[in-house]
Amino acid sequence: MIWLIWLTKKTKGKNKMIRLIDITDDDIKNGVQGECNECAIALALKREYKTNDVKVLVHDDTSTPILMVGKNELKIKYENDVLDFIDCYDNMSTEDDYFKTPEPFTLQINE
Repeated sequence: MIWLIWLTKKTKGKNKMIRLIDITDDDIKNGVQGECNECAIALALKREYKTNDVKVLVHDDTSTPILMVGKNELKIKYENDVLDFIDCYDNMSTEDDYFKTPEPFTLQINE
């Protein structure tokens, strides 16, 4: 089940939108490890934004997760949690106990 929640927060006279996107068990099972537009997070972004034009990357120099929809970079909260998920997801193995399958989580996008 996908939970979509829009929250409005007043900051310095402007409304700030927060979008919550669940990365589900199905996303984890159906995604493709190491593929920037077919991984678990990418599948959830495609579902939420109704486009196939998404990318999930990790910046080489700063190890910062980058989520793109079209040409727009999404502003994510809890970058370390997202980075940990990507690392675990890309390295998960049924044969190795060190990298187990990651747990579903909720991605927070600040718009």
